[in-house]
Amino acid sequence: MSIRATATLVLVASSLLAACGSSGGGETGAQSADVGGTVVAVGGAPVPGEDAGSIGDAVEVAAGAPAEADAAACTVDRQTLELATEAYELLQGEVATSQQDLLDAQMILEPSPRFVIDADGTVTPAPNSPCA
Repeated sequence: MSIRATATLVLVASSLLAACGSSGGGETGAQSADVGGTVVAVGGAPVPGEDAGSIGDAVEVAAGAPAEADAAACTVDRQTLELATEAYELLQGEVATSQQDLLDAQMILEPSPRFVIDADGTVTPAPNSPCA
């Protein structure tokens, strides 16, 4: 790695580390430096509320992530099982009565803990499933 690239990397890393401890509420203190003819930004992070999310925003997103992940997993699992049961019925000429039928026919790779397949081939949420 060249000296110019190393110096640039060190300056960028330093500015990022300096920004980590910033409590905001004031100017960012951003400045620039000339490294071998290349102008590099050096300084703190943007003040919260200025086109950048605050820590509160990040916490809100993180708190909602598990629920959104569960909802997405439920949707994907249901669609996968419904498609697999339809394909199973078309290819086998009979209704799949369990996920094991779909596994044996290689229609799915692993069973879903979120859903069960009823005796009539209907995909329904499993007991205590977040998909209920």
